[in-house]
Amino acid sequence: MTQRGSDNPRMIVRREVLRFAVPGVVGMVLLALASLAISAAVARQQSVSDARTTTEWLARTVVEPRIDAGLRTGRPARIAELDAAFSASVRGSDVRAVRLWNEDGVIIYANDPRLIGEQFAMPAETTDAPEQAIADPNRPENRYLDPGANWVQVSLPLVSEDGSRYLFQVSKEQDTLRQDARSVWMAFAPLLAGSMVLLAALLGLLAIRMARRISDELRTREGLLRSAMDASELERRRIAADLHDGTVQQLAGVSYALAGMAARANASGDADSAQRLSDAAGASRTSVRELRTLLVDIYPPNLETSGLAPAIATLLDGLGPDVEVDSDLRELSDLDSGTRTVLYRVAREAIANVCKHAGASRVAVQLRQADAHAVLSIEDDGCGFDPAVERADHLGLRLVRDLVASVGGHLTVDSVLGEGTLVTVRLELP
Repeated sequence: MTQRGSDNPRMIVRREVLRFAVPGVVGMVLLALASLAISAAVARQQSVSDARTTTEWLARTVVEPRIDAGLRTGRPARIAELDAAFSASVRGSDVRAVRLWNEDGVIIYANDPRLIGEQFAMPAETTDAPEQAIADPNRPENRYLDPGANWVQVSLPLVSEDGSRYLFQVSKEQDTLRQDARSVWMAFAPLLAGSMVLLAALLGLLAIRMARRISDELRTREGLLRSAMDASELERRRIAADLHDGTVQQLAGVSYALAGMAARANASGDADSAQRLSDAAGASRTSVRELRTLLVDIYPPNLETSGLAPAIATLLDGLGPDVEVDSDLRELSDLDSGTRTVLYRVAREAIANVCKHAGASRVAVQLRQADAHAVLSIEDDGCGFDPAVERADHLGLRLVRDLVASVGGHLTVDSVLGEGTLVTVRLELP
């Protein structure tokens, strides 16, 4: 299993902004599509409504006032008068054909004179309101319409003063209805486009504000982390100084005193006391060595003067004789002090975890340059752990992971229970 380190702060900001912006953009696109669909439907409905209004207006103002016996009998003068009225009324419009049927199915008037006087089966019964239908090209009365065009017919029943019933029918090309719908939709388009632009600008402003807020929070967190690490280093330095100047010196003095007493006892012939004093002196010297190793762990040597590779090698000395160490430590000359310190802290934390938790018999450490990056890897064959489970004793690992991320690096921890752990850190070289 792999546990990845925190991303670069820029990546965090980018990811969070995308999490906000992508749903917003998707929502805006869906809203735009829905608005387009609704406006197109409204435009189509409006064009149909206009066609019905035109039919009703023609019926009421042109046809009904001229229905009389002369028109019913096909008198040429009455037909010519209706022709003139229609020509004046529909000039410049998209009305292509008009027909007036009597209740027997006879067309008593049409702007195409070839249909006048012919009898056909009446179209389906209509209500008192105009009704729209697609023209059936198989009906005989439609044989003179352009077969290559799609026709829409609006029909309206009429009743004359003497109670006779008629059907008035207007034919329009469907393309003209579509053009009308497009014209209506184009009237909506500027408002829709303006709304989308305004919404996009609002989303952009919100995304910028959020990015700035996240950046500020990340900088604050990095500052707090650096302050905590600096305070930790200061405290380590104080503890190391106290141990070195106090306890270590006292133990060293005790060791020398015990060694002298052992020598005097041995010279006086008291071999038993000499042996006990010699053992105590040896235990004191061992304690001094362990404390000095601890001092190196608590407060490392000056990395600027001693170098990173020797400092990591000193950390490996603390693993003890029972752990096989395989190290390939190459001193990298291009490291700045900040990068060198971060790499050392990662090495110190990883090696400390090996000592405390891993129970490893072998540790492999490699420090090298890969492309434009410094790469440090520490691998052990210990007990491993489950990276998905947060543990209180892994606080140090979480801290160095955040520290690596704060300088734009990347840290990964690959671990499997029973199979060991691999810690890898990559930092960009200056």
